[in-house]
Parts: sequence; structure tokens; C-alpha cells
Amino acid sequence: MDTKNIKKHINRLLLDPNNYRFIDHPFYTAVDPSKVADTTIQQRTAGFLRGKNNENIEDLINSFKTNGILRQDPIQVKKINDEFYVVIEGNRRVATLKYLYDIVKNHGIVGVLTENDFKSIDLIEIEGEDKQQELIAMGLNHIGGKKKWSPLNQSKLIQDLMSIHGMSTAEICNALGISKQLLNKSLRTLALIEAYRDSDYGDQFETTMYSIFEEIVKSPALRQWLGWDEKEMVCRDAVNQERIFSWISKAEVDDDSTDFPKVELPIITKSSEIRELSKFISDPKAISTMEEARSITKGLIDSEALGESRIQNAIKNIRSEIDATLKFSDFITPENKRSFEKLQGKLKLLLSDPASGMRLSTSSDIQPLDIDVISHFSKATVGSYRRIKDLKLDNLKRINLFVGPNNSGKTSILECFYLMTRLNDLAAFLEAEQLRSKSEEFNPEAIVSNIPANINITGTFNNSTTKVSLAKENTEENIDRTAYLTTLFADAIYGEQEWKSYTNVYQNSDPQIFYTSAAHLCKACFTSPYLHNRKKVQEAHKFAVEKKLLKRIIDFLKREVDSNIENIEQITLNGDSRFIVSSSLHSSGIDITKYGEGLQRIFEIALLLAYCNNGVLCIDEIDSGIHNKLLKKFTKFVLDLASEFNVQVFVSTHSKECVDAFAALDSEELMAYKMKFKEDQSLDFRFIGGKRLNEMVEDMDIDIR
Repeated sequence: MDTKNIKKHINRLLLDPNNYRFIDHPFYTAVDPSKVADTTIQQRTAGFLRGKNNENIEDLINSFKTNGILRQDPIQVKKINDEFYVVIEGNRRVATLKYLYDIVKNHGIVGVLTENDFKSIDLIEIEGEDKQQELIAMGLNHIGGKKKWSPLNQSKLIQDLMSIHGMSTAEICNALGISKQLLNKSLRTLALIEAYRDSDYGDQFETTMYSIFEEIVKSPALRQWLGWDEKEMVCRDAVNQERIFSWISKAEVDDDSTDFPKVELPIITKSSEIRELSKFISDPKAISTMEEARSITKGLIDSEALGESRIQNAIKNIRSEIDATLKFSDFITPENKRSFEKLQGKLKLLLSDPASGMRLSTSSDIQPLDIDVISHFSKATVGSYRRIKDLKLDNLKRINLFVGPNNSGKTSILECFYLMTRLNDLAAFLEAEQLRSKSEEFNPEAIVSNIPANINITGTFNNSTTKVSLAKENTEENIDRTAYLTTLFADAIYGEQEWKSYTNVYQNSDPQIFYTSAAHLCKACFTSPYLHNRKKVQEAHKFAVEKKLLKRIIDFLKREVDSNIENIEQITLNGDSRFIVSSSLHSSGIDITKYGEGLQRIFEIALLLAYCNNGVLCIDEIDSGIHNKLLKKFTKFVLDLASEFNVQVFVSTHSKECVDAFAALDSEELMAYKMKFKEDQSLDFRFIGGKRLNEMVEDMDIDIR
């Protein structure tokens, strides 16, 4: 390749629109050499090089403005006609100089640069038509040199040297100064990427996925599973190739609730997850589990061979670390001992009988304590929960009304009482956060980021002390860290009994909760107008039917809401349970969702009051959807049911009409609490008994909100 030194004006230089730097750009298309000088082509190429707001050349702009145009690394060009030269090496620098030249023409000077600096740029002209040598020159700078392109661009240049210019493996390695291992890895990766681009998922390819494909072809286990043909650089097992492509791609599934398909995220999004996959790729059962759960973590957990190996390694590491620690036992502090106690509890889990069950994903299997509930919560202290700190609540009654404006902590108080009834059931903590997010989908990342780091709540229930605490912290255990987010630890005490549990939370995976034993303090529910808990209401309806309580609820709705209602039944259609209202106005039943929100809300709350017999019901925004004229009769109905079924009720509202309705009960079984955060973020908290509240409302028309 012949070269010579020349000097040319910046306007004589053309940017190369086919530069390998652009191979991975989403808007790149090959340009015919005859159109290189086209103004539109040059503008587009300059845009690729400069990036948004010049983010790709900001370093060069500052350097040129400060140091001028240095000749340490000359720009290489090739003459295309008597007027123009196309840049072979140095396109980013030329794009920067063209940008600065436009400024200089308007302002006369930029930093140390003047217009004269752009009239004779030092260049090296490449003579002849040896395209192969041009590519090698670029490869030396951007594959083996300091100014490396992205791996995809590097691989494409290597492939072209081999497939278009006929260079051998040895010739390319010698010319570019790279190893044969790197060359073959690049070719394998690019071949698999091209197969992916030709597949049904090809439109999802992004440059950032390169490392995933690279990791696939690096793994001997995955290459064998794919039937990789090293000579032809293709996968012979088309079925497995399609499967692995589906795992790294978004999937569309039919959603009966909408006219549009539901999009599920890829199972695999990082190269590290490919390394995990290679550990169990030959285990069909683990692969099936991964596909069903769309979770690499679930596949790992279900892999028998990997599980046995991890257990053996864990035992070896534990034995080694304990032996080492014993040698330094004189340095153990009280804090160290507390940490050892936590570890001891977790080791006990491993010694538990697996048949008794160490894991649960929901709270459905946990039963209430076998106690006679004579009295419910009489007092409570919220040590720490969200914005509430060191709040004492005394004189709790059967109906406890929390009143205040939005964001005054009303819902947080209700959550505290609900969580105390759940003791160490971590699923309840997660469900409470999911309810607060107003989402029916479990989103581990959102829930982990929003759930309080430390929760401490104490109460007196049935004349015995109840304590619940939760801590959020990263575990120091040797666990699978793939998609790991954090660990939640729950501790609970009731009287002399104590329970502990924990869960490691992973991205895109339902949590698995570990516990020595678990219990609920009593039956309890949390209901909110913002998220309908269909499953719980269905259970409550079944309970009401079995106990022959449904007629009483129907009678109230018929008397106070709609006189045409005859019955509300639960039926199952195509596997989906629905509530169907029978009415004298219609020949066939109507789905309850076709009725007003007020009827649905009254029906749900009444069912849950009966269902939570001898327990606790938390009702957020009780008046939501219920007409003001109905509130007095409805609050009386709530008190009657709560008394009949021995339920303690915690209610929130910001409605004056709702406060007036409860005050009209004129009951000793009512306590109202006014809440409001002050400017210094302290909580203004006051309580008024039901009798006194009624007098104040009647005598002064007081609004305690």
C-alpha cells in the first residue's frame, strides 16, 4: 500500500458513510461509492459520528479548542476525484473539525483555532485500489489498537477480510496482531447473530446483546446442545436454536382481557445469565421449569445436578470458615454473636423435615393461632413504619376511624394493624406493598425499592404483647446472585411464642419464603377501593353461603340500594369466577361489575366483615363510591356486623360526611383519630371518643379532618 503526505482544505474531505464504525447503528444502510459526496449522505454521516448534542465528539472538541490540530496521528484519506478525498482513518476527527470550522467561519476564532488552521490539514493519502490493505489499516487502529470499535464492528471487519478478500486465519491474525482464539470467537459470535437476525426475533437485535451471543458460543455445553458446526459456523439443531433465541427475546402471548397481545420480558437479559444457563442446559426438567416460570433462577433451583454440587460446595466452605473462625474466637464481639445466632436459625431450617414444608409463595396455607379472642388490639406503638415514627395509639375500640387529608398516614396505620395480624408472614408484607402500588402484577424491583427498610410495630392483642419487625438488607450468604435484589427478614412475637422468616428477592421471579414455623394472629383482611382482591372476596362469599349469612347482606342491599335485587351468586365461566346479580328487572343474571361502585363496595365490605369473624378488618377509604345519603345506614350496618361477628375494624376516610355518619352512631365502641403531617414532618395526632365526637358534631358542626 503506497502512501504520501499531502495538505488539503477541510472542505475537500468527505466522511466515509460505509465506515465499519456504523455497522451497529440502527439507521445504518450501505451507500453506493458514487453517492459518497451527496450532501444528504454527508450530513447523515456527520450526525452518526457526532451523536446527540455532540456527545460522541465532546472530548475532541475540547482537545482541538485547547491544543489546536496536532499532527501526532495523521488522518488517512483516499482520492475519489479531482476535488474530493474520502477519509479512511480519522472520520471522527474530521467530523469534529468540520463542526468547529462552521463555528470559526461565523465567529472568527474558537479557542486557539483560526480559519487558517483548516486550510491545510496534514493528511496521508493512500494510493492504489487495495481495499484489503485499507481494512487492515483500520483494523490495526480499531481492533488491536487503543481506539477500539464495538465488538460487533470488529467482528464484521474480520469476517469481510476472510469472506470478501479471501485472507486466511493466519494472515488476518498476523496482519491485525490478534490471537486465533479472538478471531474464531468473533466469527462464531457474528455467525450466531446473523442467524438470530434471520429468525422471527431478528427485529429485536440490539448491539448491547453482543455479549450474550458471545457467551453462548464460548460455552462448550451450549455449543454441544445447539449442535454447533465449527466448520460451517451454524447450529445444526434448529429446534434448540429457536428455543435459545426465544429465551433472549421478548415474547407475545394472547391476553383475553384486551385486543392486544401481552408482551413478556426476555428470560435472559445478561451474559452472566448465559453462564448460569450453561450449568443446567442438559437438564430437561430444569429447562422446562425455567421456560414455565420465565426465570433463569427457577431453572437453577430446579436443577438436581447443580443443586447437589452447590450443597457439597457449601458444606465444604462452611466447614472451612468455621474452622478458621474458631482460631480467632477471642475476638468475637456481642454483635458477632448476634450474627451467629441469625446463622444458627438458618442452619436449623436445613435440618427441618422437608416433608413439613420449608417454602411458601403465598399466605394461604398459614392458619390463625388457636386462641379465644376475648379482646382485640387495645393499644399499639408504631416504632417505625414509612413516615410514622414512635406513634402511640391508646384507647382502641371496636371501630377505629382514622381521619385526615391525603398523605397524612391513614393508610399506613391500617397497614400496621393488618401486618401485626400476619406475624411473620412475609407474603403479607409483599402483598401490602403491591396493594399500595395499585397493581395486580407482582413487580419485585418496584416493591423492593418502596418497601420500608425497617419496620417495628408493637401492640397488645387479647391482653398479650404482639411484636412484628421487618428488615431489608443484602444477605452475606453464599447464594445465587443472578438477578438478586435483596433479602427481607421478618420476626414476630405473640406472648411467649416467636416466629422468624426470610426471603431472597429476585428480579422477574416470585419470592420463595423460608420459615421455621409460621402463624397468623387471627383472621384478617385489608380492603381498598383501588385494587379489588377478587380471590379473598370469593372466599368470603363461599363462607357467607356456608354460614347462611348471605341473605342478610342481600336484604340490606335490596332495602337500601336497589329494591329489585333478588340474589348475588358466584358462578364459574371458562375457569373464571364471577359474581352474578339476579334482578326482578332482568330475565337473566348481570355481572356485578355492571352495577355502581357503591353496591360493589358495600357487598365486598359486608362479606369481609363476616369472613373476619373473631379477627380484624382494615377498610381504606370506606366511603369511596358510596352515596352520602347511604353513609349513616351503612356505618350502622358495619357496626352491627362487627359486633355480631366479633371483628375489630380500622377505617380511613377524608370525608366530613363519613365522619358525621360514624359520629351519629353515638357509640362507646367508636374511637376517631385525627392525623396530619406538619411542615416539619412530625405527625399531629389526636383522638376523640365516639360519644364525645357525636356531641361535638351536633353542638358545633365540627370537622375533625
